[in-house]
Parts: sequence; structure tokens; C-alpha cells
Amino acid sequence: MATDASGSGFGRFRLNPRPSYSERMTSTRAELRALVRVKLCEITGKHDAQMRWSRNAYMRDVVARYKVRIEGWPLNEVPFKNLSDVPNLPKLELLLAGFRDGSICFRAITEDEYNAMVADPTPWIGADTSPNEDAEA
Repeated sequence: MATDASGSGFGRFRLNPRPSYSERMTSTRAELRALVRVKLCEITGKHDAQMRWSRNAYMRDVVARYKVRIEGWPLNEVPFKNLSDVPNLPKLELLLAGFRDGSICFRAITEDEYNAMVADPTPWIGADTSPNEDAEA
């Protein structure tokens, strides 16, 4: 066992250890959720606006209610789904960076754009692959 100058053996323990991978995932996910909510509140002008992540809930509670949608979501790299189901830290960091730099953002949509999205939301939120559509976490 390593010892510090006093010989106590505490030299190898840091006061502020680096967060674990799991802790970093949790922290990044929380920061991303908070940022997405702020961005949604900003574009809607509603301080109580809430993001929904399942396909049906997003279409009903975000797109239909506020006539906004997320643009720039990297569907090829991160399927649109509940952030709790995003499998790794780099994917969460990609989303967080996108919302920070504006490459992923909410945009107000016209009635024609809304109707097109209702007819087929796949270009914006990907194919429907969820077995339990209304599950939210």
C-alpha cells in the first residue's frame, strides 16, 4: 500500500475523486434534459412547457401543442427516444453539444409543416421502434 509523507497510507486517496462513468452519464443526461426544457420554454414562451420523449407523447404534447419541433437531431447516431435509453456517454455528449451550439434546436413550424409531420414524423424523429409508446421517464 502506498503511503504519504506521514506514512499514514492515505496518499493514494484523492479528496475529490474523478466521477465514475455512470455518474458522468447521469450528470450529462440531467444537464441535457434541463437545457432541452429551457430551450422549449424559450421558443414557446411557456415557463411550464415540458419535453416528452416517446414518439406519441412528443407528437401530442410538444409538436401539436406548441407547433414546434426539434431540428438537427442526429438520427443516424442517436435514435430519438427517452434520454434514459441513450446507451453511452459520447452519444449524450453529442446531443448536449448540439443543443449548446444550436445545431440541434427547436423551431416553430407552419401549419403545412405540422400536417406533413403528422402524416410522417419519420424524417424528424426516426422510425417507430418503441414497443411501449407512452412510457416516459
